[in-house]
Amino acid sequence: MSIMFRAIRSNVMAGSNAADAAVAVWPYTEKGILVRAYIENLTSVTADNSDNITVTATQNSTTIFSRQTNDAGGTLAANSCPEQTFGTSMVGDKLEVTKGDVVSFAVAKAGTGPAYELNVVLVYRLAN
Repeated sequence: MSIMFRAIRSNVMAGSNAADAAVAVWPYTEKGILVRAYIENLTSVTADNSDNITVTATQNSTTIFSRQTNDAGGTLAANSCPEQTFGTSMVGDKLEVTKGDVVSFAVAKAGTGPAYELNVVLVYRLAN
């Protein structure tokens, strides 16, 4: 038996001094189970406690992950694809997605906000 994976990828979110958002709807009839989350980063975003961005992904209003580029969250290196840690509420049925479920992606800025260009990739396996 093989395991089939599907991915939802946000459109490219880019800018500076601005926020950005994207929405995706699970298009498959099969139920999916979230297994990984990544930020595909195209430009370097330096860690800074006052001028930074926060990248967030939510599924059915539950936070999948939130990553801030402050000193604690760290830099996002250019041309990298770091895996993100799921939020603490992403357990059990919160990992499941079914046809029509909404997945949202957002970038918010703090301070003047650095320039960014990225997209978010969520990987699901099809539920048996």
